[in-house]
Amino acid sequence: MSLEEENAGGEGPFEMRQYQELAWELDAIIDSSSDGLFVCDAEANVIRMNPASEKIHNAKASEIVGRNMRDLIAEGFIDRSAALEASIRKAKVSQLQNKAGRKLISIATPVFDEDGELIRVVVSERDVTEIDKLQRELEEQEAIKDQFRHQMLEMQQTELEARRIIARSPSMIRALQQAIKVSKAESSVLILGESGVGKGLIADLIHKNSSRAESPLIKINCGAIPESLIEAELFGYEKGAFTGAQTGGKPGYFEMAHEGTLFLDEIAELPLSSQVKLLRFLEDGRITRLGGTQGRTLDVRVLAATHRNLDEMVEQGLFRLDLYYRLNVIPIHVPSVRDRKDCVVPLIRHYINHFADVNDCQKRLSRGALDALAAYPYPGNVRELMNICERLVVMSETEVIDLQDLPAKVITQAEPAELPSADWPEQMNLQQALDSVERGLLLKAKEKFRNQVRMAEVLGVNQSTIARKLKKFGIE
Repeated sequence: MSLEEENAGGEGPFEMRQYQELAWELDAIIDSSSDGLFVCDAEANVIRMNPASEKIHNAKASEIVGRNMRDLIAEGFIDRSAALEASIRKAKVSQLQNKAGRKLISIATPVFDEDGELIRVVVSERDVTEIDKLQRELEEQEAIKDQFRHQMLEMQQTELEARRIIARSPSMIRALQQAIKVSKAESSVLILGESGVGKGLIADLIHKNSSRAESPLIKINCGAIPESLIEAELFGYEKGAFTGAQTGGKPGYFEMAHEGTLFLDEIAELPLSSQVKLLRFLEDGRITRLGGTQGRTLDVRVLAATHRNLDEMVEQGLFRLDLYYRLNVIPIHVPSVRDRKDCVVPLIRHYINHFADVNDCQKRLSRGALDALAAYPYPGNVRELMNICERLVVMSETEVIDLQDLPAKVITQAEPAELPSADWPEQMNLQQALDSVERGLLLKAKEKFRNQVRMAEVLGVNQSTIARKLKKFGIE
């Protein structure tokens, strides 16, 4: 029975028309509701079911109207009834129901007449399966994110503990002092220095000693990401932002570094289009995902590093002047290995011991090998020094790493000043002086290298010449 039929009575034409219009409006409201609506009488008999409920239950109203909720439960149409509970308790009832593997939330509201007697129960219901699924996915993603952040912090701590900062030279000590001082501030820092000097280690030090130490330090090499993807990787993207984009979009590195630190290594390789967005973030702390319109406010400290000359790049139009000034608030220059001579021997000893521990072996350097390593200029800086030390530990046959174990480039580029000088005593003629110097060089080389091949390589002759000269001077 519709509300129109129910309200029909013995009133006059005007009153009848008013009731009909009111009933039509109520019917229209009920039928257009996106929520499912049931109307039951005081005994929980269904007297109305709107189209949204038909869709939710996959059943026609004609099949349900007139049925009692007790019978519908017994037949398995629903597993429980909020309307039945409300009719018994005469109070509002909320229930979560299962319907063919889907979740429904039902809210039953009792309606009373002027005498306080229950006359109707109105039930609104909504399919929350997708909402529940989305909520679980969000919770899982949040859990994964928390786990990722926790693991990242653990890895960072382990890495920092495994890497010692060795500073003996005044230039390196000054760089470390600057890093510790700026760590307490929130200013942007630009770390300058050649490739391999340890700019990332300075970023680690700044983050570790800052108020953000308990949050992630996200490290990005701007030169390692294709130009076509760098903006999406840094700032994230929304669903459908480009071909191949993940279905639900993806947060960028800025969002991952929220409340922490973002280290942009090789900042000079950042494309001009991305430089604009980075500048905007440094100015207002907001980013917008690729393909999105909604801005996000983030709390991220930016550290940047480069081995290139940004002043020249600005003049050439390859780097924005305004971004340069924003990043270059506090510059820190990390010296090259050749400019920190006092650090070289401690660094060599540290990494020889480190890689020996990693490979569970005992290794030490002979005096000659240490002198040659200390004299080498290390154009690849600390990174090259580490690689050479690891190679020596892994490849040397004996516990003592000697000159013959060193790479040829180390020996040939070692400073020749360590070999004896050619002083000329006046009592000697030219040939005698030359023989004396030659014999002295051979004695020193033999003591240092103990290998004719190495001696020949260092002295710039072939091995047969060394053998002949040793025999000539009676050196065994």
